[in-house]
Amino acid sequence: MQKGSLLNIVRGSKGHKTIQTPNKILLNNPNLFAVLCAKADVGAVRESFIVSQLLVAHQVHYHYEGDFLVDERIVLEVGGKSKEAKQIAGLNDAYLAIDDIESGYDNTIPL
Repeated sequence: MQKGSLLNIVRGSKGHKTIQTPNKILLNNPNLFAVLCAKADVGAVRESFIVSQLLVAHQVHYHYEGDFLVDERIVLEVGGKSKEAKQIAGLNDAYLAIDDIESGYDNTIPL
């Protein structure tokens, strides 16, 4: 299904927790949620969107503190307008990718 452009499989990065944690399976295109799901989870749609955009030119893995690790360097936490930076506090190169905002600030970027 990944070769057929229906799914993106996001694997863990390095370390022993990678073996214990299952892969994250996301729909390849967020528009597929409208066709395949009666009521789509907005968090899954957000994650599906950002992964589909990043995989074009980057390596994406899941991260044990944030949602994703991009190119083994940048940690992304995806969420809505009320998402706080608690999960990524203290991490270098960590950013919030937030839905429903129009401009970024500090370590927060619009989704």
